[in-house]
Parts: sequence; C-alpha cells; structure tokens
Amino acid sequence: MKIRESNQSDKASIFSLHQNSFGAAEGSTVAKLAIDLLNDETALPILSLVAESDNSIIGHILFTSVKVGNLEFGNAYILAPLAVAPKMQRKGVGTTLINYGLDKLKQRDASLVLVLGDPKYYNRTGFKAEHDIEPPYKLDYPEAWLAQELRTGAFDNVSGAIQCATSLRSPAHW
Repeated sequence: MKIRESNQSDKASIFSLHQNSFGAAEGSTVAKLAIDLLNDETALPILSLVAESDNSIIGHILFTSVKVGNLEFGNAYILAPLAVAPKMQRKGVGTTLINYGLDKLKQRDASLVLVLGDPKYYNRTGFKAEHDIEPPYKLDYPEAWLAQELRTGAFDNVSGAIQCATSLRSPAHW
C-alpha cells in the first residue's frame, strides 16, 4: 500500500470510494461532502490523502482547517470524511491513513485534530472525548465528539465552539 496526497485527477475515484464505502443510505451524501470540501476555499489549508494498492485508490482521508474558540497557537483541523474500500476494511488501511495524516499535520505545526466518529475506532489512534471544544451543533451522540493534541498542552485553556468550512456547516453532517 502506498499513501500520497491526492490531486485533481483523483476526484472521481474519491467520490466513488466514499459512495461505495458508506452504502446506499449515506454514500451519496458523504461522497458529495468529500468533493465539496476539496473544492471549498474556506476549508484551506487541507490535507487530503489517498491509499493506493495495485494502482487503485482503496482509501481516502480528508483533514480540513477549523478555527477553535480561543486557540492561540498552531492550527486546528477536523478529520472528515474517512473511507476505505469495502473489500479492504478491517485490514488497517484506515488506521494507517489516520496515523500518516496526523504525522503530516504535526509537520505542518498543527496543534490539534477533531473528529466526530465511533469512539471505539478513533480511541485506538489517540482521539479522546476529554476536551472543552464544542461542535457547531448539539450532537445526538456527544461521546463521539473526539479530539487529539498534536502539540503538548494544546488543550490547556482551549475552549469554545469550532468554526468549520462552509461545506461542513450543514446540521445534516452533524
């Protein structure tokens, strides 16, 4: 498996991957969100990574910039969305993409990363619910609102709600 930053020519494959990974119920919505975020100037700077195997994209992860309440140092990002081809799920592709992305964001001097997702999955890569950062909307499952420090002390004295990219502001995504 090879991981690289995505490019413009990957967009159709990224759309299909998210559509197939999330199935009929959510696939089109998540796929559209991924492409909308890739095109959204309010999401910049972004980190978009693909995992390839045999010249096919088998995974995609997107980190977009957010503003966090009173964060004074470094940048903050939100991880959304993450998709792995159905035949490649439960083989470490998603975890590898997350860890690779977090390392890249550290190199970019990011302070923290947020995610709305399954705590059982994201806890394995260091995300936790113990923080004072608020999502933009009230959540049905607040325990799924997770964060990770990329810089020691990033959570110290940080509180308030995030401001995310225009494409991610719809309550339907939360």
